[in-house]
Amino acid sequence: MIPRADTVAGRLLRTPRAVFGMAVILLVLLGAVFADAVMPHLSEDMDFDNLLSGPTWLHLLGTDQLGRDTLSRLILGSQVALQVSVGAVGLGVVIGVPLGLVSVTIGGWVDDAIMRVMDAIVVFPSLLVAVALAAAIGNSLGTVIVAIGIANVPWLARITRSQALGVRSLDFVAAAEAAGSSRIKIMLRHILPNAIAPVIVQATLGMGYAVLAEAALGFIGVGVTPPTPTWGNMLQAAFPFLELQPALSIAPGVAIFLLVLAFNLLGDALRDILDPRLRGVVR
Repeated sequence: MIPRADTVAGRLLRTPRAVFGMAVILLVLLGAVFADAVMPHLSEDMDFDNLLSGPTWLHLLGTDQLGRDTLSRLILGSQVALQVSVGAVGLGVVIGVPLGLVSVTIGGWVDDAIMRVMDAIVVFPSLLVAVALAAAIGNSLGTVIVAIGIANVPWLARITRSQALGVRSLDFVAAAEAAGSSRIKIMLRHILPNAIAPVIVQATLGMGYAVLAEAALGFIGVGVTPPTPTWGNMLQAAFPFLELQPALSIAPGVAIFLLVLAFNLLGDALRDILDPRLRGVVR
């Protein structure tokens, strides 16, 4: 059973790593929401007098090879990072959680079929799926979200199924069955609320993976199509100038590292709070 929301929030605020993670995520979120107000320059404005410049008062993080302000592009790229993380994980939850619940509730050959399909999906890495989708329907934000979301489905389905199997064997579920409750009612009212905590943790960790995967897709050229700035295609554009202007690669690299770290720290703290049995386990 999930602890009360106020208890979870209070424990998170007393956990330093969780506070750090939430602070970073909040900072990125504010930057993404108020990008137009906080960007010092338009992302596509070109300053031909400062091509590949280092940090200056005019351009705090320098400029790229076209004279575009790195800080402005970094802020705008946070929108894509958050959209992909939320969209991909949301897609994984919407598909994976019901599949895991149905698998346990019905059982038998349905359970076997669903799990074998999940095993088949795991074989194909999200990067490969994204390349295939990009070839079929073109590079876009939707393609990236679908590709990473599909990769999340098997893990969320498996976690949900594992937790639901344990809950289904408890006495209160047997009592509900004896009282004549339908399978759907038992699944939604009794099994899901008691199996959701690990899903929340996995979803939080999955957001960090989604940010990293989106950056990788952008770096190899199958992510969101330029001129829309993303942290991945910023790294790709900066790679040829790594020795000439290393700051151009450092900025998006640090942004990716901090946001992924923030999601991982928050997910780790949530795991300790929602499932105290795992606290202190070395992984």
